[in-house]
Amino acid sequence: MLNKNFYPTPEPLIAKMLFKCKFRGGRVLEPSAGKGDIIEKLEKRFSHYDTDIFAIESDPALQATLRGKDIKLIDSDFLSFSGPDKFDLIIANPPFDEGDKHLLKAIDIMYRGEIVFLLNAETLKNPCTNTRKLLVRRLEELDASIDFIPDAFLDAERKTKVEVALVYINIDRKIEDDLFSGVDAACHDDPVEVNEKHEVSAGKSVQEMVAEYNEVVRVGTELILDYFKNVYKIGGYLSIVCPGEEKMCREGKDLTEKVQKRIALLLKNARASFWRKTLNLNEVRKRMTRKKRSEFEHQLAGHSFMDFTESNVRQFVINLIGGYEQTLSDAVVEIFDLFTVKHCYRGDVLDKNIHYFNGWKTNNAYKVGRRVIIPGESYSSSFTDDYTGKWHLDWHTREMLDDIDTVMNYFDGMSDYTRMSQVLEREFSDRPHDRMSGLESTYFTMTCYKKGTIHLTFQDQDILRRFNVVACRGKGWLPEDYGSRPFRDLSPAEKETAATFEGQASYDQNRCNPLFQVVGSAFGLEYKKAV
Repeated sequence: MLNKNFYPTPEPLIAKMLFKCKFRGGRVLEPSAGKGDIIEKLEKRFSHYDTDIFAIESDPALQATLRGKDIKLIDSDFLSFSGPDKFDLIIANPPFDEGDKHLLKAIDIMYRGEIVFLLNAETLKNPCTNTRKLLVRRLEELDASIDFIPDAFLDAERKTKVEVALVYINIDRKIEDDLFSGVDAACHDDPVEVNEKHEVSAGKSVQEMVAEYNEVVRVGTELILDYFKNVYKIGGYLSIVCPGEEKMCREGKDLTEKVQKRIALLLKNARASFWRKTLNLNEVRKRMTRKKRSEFEHQLAGHSFMDFTESNVRQFVINLIGGYEQTLSDAVVEIFDLFTVKHCYRGDVLDKNIHYFNGWKTNNAYKVGRRVIIPGESYSSSFTDDYTGKWHLDWHTREMLDDIDTVMNYFDGMSDYTRMSQVLEREFSDRPHDRMSGLESTYFTMTCYKKGTIHLTFQDQDILRRFNVVACRGKGWLPEDYGSRPFRDLSPAEKETAATFEGQASYDQNRCNPLFQVVGSAFGLEYKKAV
């Protein structure tokens, strides 16, 4: 459903907004970013300048759109944004019904730089609330430039007859005025009191992690400001250098810019570090295949610019848990493909691995059989020999087998288990072999051949059945609600699918049984869901 406050800014109006800017590079914030129209035009207009652009957006669907465009989100609610970030330009088309609050917020957080805002003209022409009156007074104090533009949204993506006000503010402050206020040039030998603060436990709560982050930012900011208060006295003997700062130091034009850039770098480094520590969820990551871990790393990268607050951390965890069922299902399909088409390009192997059935709305459907062959030729060599003739499991095969075990564990209550790689490495270290058979892990009996072929036999028929149900449902070969209704209530097409997939007796016996359990915890958020 379309957000009632979402009115995408038409291109001619964006052009007017950008024409106002004297911006020549730096940090930019779009606090009501929508789907990124203003940011995309700004990137093109100022592409030849060193520009770092950030966004805030409250709508989850629009957040996903922004991340898809690689736009850096730092928060989800501008009015509650509490980050100590410093920006050189804040540009926005905020929700018309809260434009006064958004512009006042922008004024409050801007230290030195430009503000370009669109408002409903009535916000300024009819200051009927205390907030509007305060805004009008602040704009007069800041000598703001205001242009009233009628019918600006008549040809927009979402049309409205509202008249808008284009507000431009240039705030020019120098940090020297604040830093050196009341500071004399005399040196003082005041004793420095150091309070040692030990790390909290490894199992930190959200509150503890956020408190630690805030402490890092507070101490770091104070250190930067204290240094520059005394830079003229000690600058020749001591310099503060942050990780990644080398280029930045050469670009600083004046003291204000140097301070703001150092604080920005402090925030960037601290947020990246704390998001990684907080979202490195063992309960989630240990149940991910290599592909899913890679996707999770991408999610982490996309969130590392977000301000590190309790609400942002909890929302990310909730979103992660909400999508966990799909994460598991995707991983099952991934291993299903590995057992079938991915590593079984040889027709004879594929035929041995699968059993055909009449799929839902298609005849091109198959499930994995109890015995699976993984041919060595499809991924170089599974095993390598040393000079003694003993086998060694290569890294690719080890990771592949661990992915298979990870997925099988979804169907086993996510309990402890013995991995295939553990068994093989133990047996391989014992003596030379040409063939190994009868090797048992928790989920499979294995036979290995020197040429690299591995034969797997499922130990548990019920795990095999549920694995096939999830995979074939993900493929669209079984109805999405497969197993939820009695066989007698199915349509003729559904009955034929169930009968060829497993038979009526097995279908009714397993009806309504959960396929796997989604369980775990993350920073005090416990979750358990039968799927």
